Amino acid sequence: MKVPLGWLGEWSEWKGTPTELADLLTQSGTEVIGMSSTGCQAKGIVAAKILEKKPHPNADRLTVCRVDDGTGPRQVVCGAKNHSEGDIVPLAKPGTVFPDGMTIKSAKLRGETSEGMLCSGKELGLADDAEGLLLLPPTTTLGVALESLYPGETVIEVEITSNRPDLASIAGLARELSALGVPLKSRPPTPSSPEGVLTGWNVSVEERELCPNYTLTSFLVRTGVDSPEWMRKKLNAAGFRSLGLLVDVTNFVLLELGQPVHVFDAERLQGNTITVRRAKPGESLNGLDGGKHTLSPEDLVVADGKGPVALAGVVGGVESSVQPGSRKVLLEAASFHAGTVRRTARRLSISTESAKRFGRGGLDPHLVERARHRVVQLLQETGALERYEGVQSSGTPVVSTPPPVSLHWERAGKVLGLNIDRAALSQRLGALGFREEKSGWVAPSWRADVREEIDLWEELVRLSDLAGVPSTFDNQAEGRSEEDRANLLRRQVRSFLVERGYSEVLSSALVRSEEVGSVRLHVSAGPDAVGYRRSLLPGLGRAAARNISRGQADLKLFELGRISGSGGQEEMVLGLLVTGRERMVGWQEGEVPSDRFSLQGIWQELAKRFPGWGQAATVREMSAAEKKSAGVRGTVWLAEGKVPPATPHVASYEPLSIFPGIQRDLALVLPEKITFAEVEKAIRAVAPAEMEHWVVFDRFQDSTGTRVPVGFLSLGCRLHFRSSTRTLTEEEVGGWEKSILQSLATRCEAKLRAVL
Repeated sequence: MKVPLGWLGEWSEWKGTPTELADLLTQSGTEVIGMSSTGCQAKGIVAAKILEKKPHPNADRLTVCRVDDGTGPRQVVCGAKNHSEGDIVPLAKPGTVFPDGMTIKSAKLRGETSEGMLCSGKELGLADDAEGLLLLPPTTTLGVALESLYPGETVIEVEITSNRPDLASIAGLARELSALGVPLKSRPPTPSSPEGVLTGWNVSVEERELCPNYTLTSFLVRTGVDSPEWMRKKLNAAGFRSLGLLVDVTNFVLLELGQPVHVFDAERLQGNTITVRRAKPGESLNGLDGGKHTLSPEDLVVADGKGPVALAGVVGGVESSVQPGSRKVLLEAASFHAGTVRRTARRLSISTESAKRFGRGGLDPHLVERARHRVVQLLQETGALERYEGVQSSGTPVVSTPPPVSLHWERAGKVLGLNIDRAALSQRLGALGFREEKSGWVAPSWRADVREEIDLWEELVRLSDLAGVPSTFDNQAEGRSEEDRANLLRRQVRSFLVERGYSEVLSSALVRSEEVGSVRLHVSAGPDAVGYRRSLLPGLGRAAARNISRGQADLKLFELGRISGSGGQEEMVLGLLVTGRERMVGWQEGEVPSDRFSLQGIWQELAKRFPGWGQAATVREMSAAEKKSAGVRGTVWLAEGKVPPATPHVASYEPLSIFPGIQRDLALVLPEKITFAEVEKAIRAVAPAEMEHWVVFDRFQDSTGTRVPVGFLSLGCRLHFRSSTRTLTEEEVGGWEKSILQSLATRCEAKLRAVL
């Protein structure tokens, strides 16, 4: 949401810089994601009057204008069509430099001299489109700089989280700032609308649970009344185009209070009854968003005697919308069920400010009446309200007082690691609308997200100085939860696989309808997200295809993710894919293709390292149908299995010995038929506990038989000995060495090379 700071300043006593305000809001959990300036962005543009306008002799789409900015007439060639003689427009003289670097120069356009450029609102940074020249008020002084007529202000853009609909308004942000130490400005209360029940119109709500409160207010308005300049400037700064007084007033109230409202042209409605009901099969609506929407019984609509005139809480219809000449107007202010609005907007791909606010849920029910009165007040102040005709309503605001939430201050301070200032935080909770009672704190009607003690803890953290929050938690405060252990296990598995050359794949759990076996969603999130996956393997196959098509044929991929398992329950599984070569070709080894044993081996390592890890549910080659679907060629091996209950690997620890070690090198000659496993077994059979490890550092064969007999090989072995309790002596190491040589001679026919 874009928030002009000038508008916010009418509600809040903020005195600091925009950057300080952005930091304050971000630190409290309301992230400021952008900052910009409004007003005229080009300097040196002046107001000029068009003295004469005539067609360009050599171009049908151009006109030649004689203009005066108070310093004398000059000729300017213009391509716009919306201007006439006597209009006052922005003039950029030669030498003017625009923010994008464009410099205005005197030039000839199709043979006619042009001494400057007449500007549109887009070129000045005042509008998003360029339908024509920006026409200034007739009373504008010639030569006045446009930056003085359209002074800029700073606009911050805030990211409103889904659980905080109370912040999606100027009033809500000002209230938030008041809890952060910035006082609210005193504002006169919104006067109540005149008394009177609307006659001639009826309101019927068939789905009370989906629309607990619906009001319809009628009034007669004067035509030809434009939106005041101050209102247009505020709306433009907040990213809204001016669309006429009636629409501008509803948008203004939405931004100011956070409550969406809608206006109908009463003379374009059929019958005299407004009904809130579910859509009937086959009904459709031409929306103000430009789309023709086919409706279903899942959608809630507002209908007249003919059919739907609006999608409740989402978008209005074209046929019933107000026009510049509308006289009789009906104002809708209501509460709609968040889930219904959200599902309809998502299914029909409609994104409106109304749908965003209703779809979040938790809007303050009291806002319905407050917004209705505010619309009437604004129409009175602008002189557009000719007669107020009354209100029809159905239902009442559903304001259920939530039970008090207990708050244990000492425990909160211990768990959060904060030095709790109870008095200061109690005052700030009060500024947010919370009320303290004997049994706890009662949340206000606009904070439906606070229902448990942990929600209050979140408020305490937000309202505190985050610099005082420790970067590490007290491990004695709370034990590690099951989710903590599961997350630790997943991180350890990821690290284990990456260390062994695997790359992680992250794919969406929502898949296309053609994916075999996927669970179809009741409400799809788009054409590529209509089902929930039952396996990770199709996603791994698609990832492999993308890599192979780009020349990466040797792949080891894995994914850890959730699938829809048996009984519709989510399960955490691990999927593996290998194809191409097992490892890079080296001078000592030729190509070794990946195969079934590549996956069986890695799964056995997982089972050895992580307690409870079972066998893979499937270890197989990708079928021809799967290859065709994924776009893969060649041999591809797959494995998939459940991740066991959370039992993270606990690394063993042995302290380093403080005593020195001794190593011995043995140059052995043995028959080439002897395997490495036999050599290792012979050494391990007699090795003492003090032998830390041993390695083979050389292997040599001589085809000529000169240095090593034909049929034999030379093996260089290095033995490392160390004790954790004492310094080893040469005598005992020599004895161990002798025993190892004897074992090698007996079991492997090995001899020291020097003996030959």
